[in-house]
Amino acid sequence: MGDAVIEQEDLTAQRPAMPALPPTNPGRHRADEPDTTPAWAQWLDEDHTPDSEATTRIRRVTSAEADLLSDDPMAPLVLAARERAAQTRRRREVRERSALAAIVVAVLAVIALIVWVKVTPDDSAPQALPAPTLVPAGANPSQPAAPGAWCQAAESADRVSGSSSGNLNTAPGVILHLEYAWYVLRDATVVRSLLTPDAKAAPEQATRDAISAVPAGTQHCVTISRLPADHWDVNIDERRPDGTKNSWQQTFTTTTGGDGRVLISSIIASGG
Repeated sequence: MGDAVIEQEDLTAQRPAMPALPPTNPGRHRADEPDTTPAWAQWLDEDHTPDSEATTRIRRVTSAEADLLSDDPMAPLVLAARERAAQTRRRREVRERSALAAIVVAVLAVIALIVWVKVTPDDSAPQALPAPTLVPAGANPSQPAAPGAWCQAAESADRVSGSSSGNLNTAPGVILHLEYAWYVLRDATVVRSLLTPDAKAAPEQATRDAISAVPAGTQHCVTISRLPADHWDVNIDERRPDGTKNSWQQTFTTTTGGDGRVLISSIIASGG
């Protein structure tokens, strides 16, 4: 029996003591007494505040959730304010985008208008008129101009050709002017003014009748070749409106008066 008691005491000495529960009010232990509360029991202590980093993180997460999910009466107002702010921001972004789009459309419209104005001709603008054809004084505008390929104007020392009004200073110029008065001006008076008073030519009335016999609009071309002693070989080609073609060969004699004026003293058909 004594041995049994001894063995029981030995087992008690070898077995570690069971951890004790914390006191009902562990905060009341005396300051001079060591805190024998186990570490795991500190989590059960409402007044104990652990300072570990893990505890800090847990507290932050809990605070964020509490900000959104707490039963604070102001929480719905805060959420509504945030929603209104988000809606206002979205509306402002929509307005800004709409204003930018309107500006882009306006710029494109202005560019298109400028291009259209430059490309489209202005019907109200005065159009350039063709250069008028100069007709000598007294000319008959109804007579068509002689085709360039048919009557070429040319001038050399011994030969002059064309259908112009000529001039009154040279013998070829006076002959050209007489034929011009005959076919274009159709004026017997002008024709007679280029002759000397005693000229060997048809009288004025016969000249007038001969001019009237030529259809209006008849084209003519004169070729003048120099002959000795102020004589000129003159060839007149004419084209009438009906397509009829005629040629006349004549010999002109010219003279220069004391005043320097050149006149025609004789018109004779070649061979006459």
